[in-house]
Amino acid sequence: MNKRKPNYPILIFLTLLLASIVATTMVAVRGVYSGELRFIFLVWNLFLAWLPLFFAWMAYRYRKTAVIYAPLWLLFFPNAPYIITDLIHLRYRVEVPIWYDALMIFTFALTGLILGAISLYLMQDVVARQFNRLTSWLFVLITTGLSGYGVYIGRFLRWNSWDIFTRPGALTYDILASLGSPKTYAVALPLAALMLFAYVIIYTLPRLELASANS
Repeated sequence: MNKRKPNYPILIFLTLLLASIVATTMVAVRGVYSGELRFIFLVWNLFLAWLPLFFAWMAYRYRKTAVIYAPLWLLFFPNAPYIITDLIHLRYRVEVPIWYDALMIFTFALTGLILGAISLYLMQDVVARQFNRLTSWLFVLITTGLSGYGVYIGRFLRWNSWDIFTRPGALTYDILASLGSPKTYAVALPLAALMLFAYVIIYTLPRLELASANS
């Protein structure tokens, strides 16, 4: 009798959804305990981190119209690793133990990082099928590099993804001005490397399972 294989995409989606619910609940519990919703912005940032996965899934599911969803995915992709930089808000506060805030922010950051990596996994597959595997890895390298710079734009230049539509002139000016600053690369390159490392780990995990089954 053949065993029914688990529906891994559904399991991954439910796991990420559960992680998001847990993270949001931690913010709510903190708010009830302290009497203030100081970290409510984390919930919004996590919502933005889900958007790349949505657009990547649409591009993956409807490959003939992937050209529509790919630019939207790239535009919102930096929102996934961006939550890592929310760790700058971690500091000692009287109302809540610092370990709780650290665990809460880390839960958001880890969930966002995995959301971004899985969305990149889907997009790499789209590119590989359209072109070839080598091109798809070049796509990964370029995308992770752009994501690091995108996080820098959001955290330090304080621009949002949708500002490309609402304030394109000012955004372009700040981008060009930032290219001459060493700080830009000091921030963007480590973030890009972190995103790339996270992605490579997620990419190789299924291959590890296959290798174990064949040994």
